[in-house]
Amino acid sequence: MQLIMFDIDGTLVDSHEFDSELYVQAVREVLGMKIGDDWSAYRNVTDGGILDEIIDNAGLKADRLRFHSEVKTVFAELVSQYLNEREGRLPQIDGAGAFLAELESRPEVSMALATGGWEETARMKLRAAGLDRYSVPLASGSDALTRAEIMQIAEKRALGGRKASRRTYFGDGIWDKRASGELGYDFIAIGDKVQHHARYPNFRRSAAILAHLGLNGAS
Repeated sequence: MQLIMFDIDGTLVDSHEFDSELYVQAVREVLGMKIGDDWSAYRNVTDGGILDEIIDNAGLKADRLRFHSEVKTVFAELVSQYLNEREGRLPQIDGAGAFLAELESRPEVSMALATGGWEETARMKLRAAGLDRYSVPLASGSDALTRAEIMQIAEKRALGGRKASRRTYFGDGIWDKRASGELGYDFIAIGDKVQHHARYPNFRRSAAILAHLGLNGAS
C-alpha cells in the first residue's frame, strides 16, 4: 500500500493568493492588527499556528480561545462571500482532478489530504474547485497546530492501522517540504515556490508524476 497525501491551497486548488489576503483581513477585523502575509516567518504555517503566534506576540493569551473562534468565524464568512461572488467556483491546479481520479482507481494507493487551513474553509474550497467528489480522508488546521501533526492525523485516517510501503506528500510551500522531511515522507513540489529535485508546475504531466511514484502504466 502506497500513501499519497496532498496539501490543498496552491497544490490542488488555485486559492493561495485570495486565501492569504482574506486571512490577513480577518485578523485585522478581529484583533485590529495589520500583519504581513510572509508565512515563512512563522513557526507553524497553519491557520491556527499563525494565529497562535500572533496572539502570543501581542500578549493576548488570556483571550486565546475567543480570538481563535472569532478569527475563524470571520475568515469563513469572508471566504464564503468571495466564493458567492464567483458563483461558488474556484480553479483547480491544472490536472488535479484527473490525477486524483487516476489515483482513486488504483487499489494499491491510499490517498489523504493534509492542509494547514481550517476544515470549514478547506471543504469550501474543495467543493468550489469540484474536488469534493473524491472520497479522501482529510485532516486540517482544525485538528492540530503543526503541519507534521496534521499529516500524522491524515495518515491515521487514511490507513486505519495499516502500514504504507511508501509515503509521499505533494505541497507548494517550504513548510510542506520541512514537514515531509521531519516525518520521512518523499516530497513532490507543485508550482515554483520551492526548490526541490522533484518538482512539477501542475499535474498535467501525470505520466511523469506516476512514474516518479513507481506507478507506471494505466490503471
